[in-house]
Amino acid sequence: MTKIVFMKDVKSAAKEARRPAVLGVSLRGGAAGGRVPLLTAAERLELAAIATLVRIPRGAILQQEDEKISAIFNVVEGVVKTYRLTEDGKHHVLAFLFPGDLVGLYENSRYLNTAEAVTPVTAYRLPIAALEKLLDRDPALNIAFLSKACHELRQTQRHEMMLARREARLRLLMFFDMLMPRMEEGVATGERPILALPMRRADIADYLGLSAEAVSRGLHALVREGVIRLHGLHEVEMLDGGLAARATG
Repeated sequence: MTKIVFMKDVKSAAKEARRPAVLGVSLRGGAAGGRVPLLTAAERLELAAIATLVRIPRGAILQQEDEKISAIFNVVEGVVKTYRLTEDGKHHVLAFLFPGDLVGLYENSRYLNTAEAVTPVTAYRLPIAALEKLLDRDPALNIAFLSKACHELRQTQRHEMMLARREARLRLLMFFDMLMPRMEEGVATGERPILALPMRRADIADYLGLSAEAVSRGLHALVREGVIRLHGLHEVEMLDGGLAARATG
């Protein structure tokens, strides 16, 4: 297992603006159902007090399926994928996690899946024993984490809907539509959004239940239709404003 590098103590890092931050759809509503910060400044400080900022190299394993849980991670920078191994030893990619997401789904004190850094990742490591004590004594923080769990459940449902589509191009459109809200920050009004796809085509194929060849064919079909323009292997420019309608129609 590749070593995770621990950075300076979070008490000093907290002097910076980089404190734990969790993004998701709030149970209390607002923001038209979009992702919003779920933690108050005080709650971020509480989490920072028990956390350690770590750097995780690309390809490193953050957690192993069925391993006893020790901590969860709050992603600050980079992308993480979670997966489970099928009976024939293939990867079944379950999710891609971005800044503001939590890594560490568990049950009966054991991780339910494996998490791997798709890119170099900076994250806060939150020891599970300290986190559970904090959640026990802070109902508001507990609600924030519950909001995040519900948000991830909705993402899982969207994933299942993707897998139900027969055509590769439609699965890809739904995938892009799911990623769009995470990529819209920093895009100027009227500017065509460019989605960064740091994951390998094989990872996208595993997530969408397709072969790598089917993903490639689907992408080129969308290019021919004038829906997208490819910029190398890791960037997709969205040309069609009716992306969501195409994806679900």
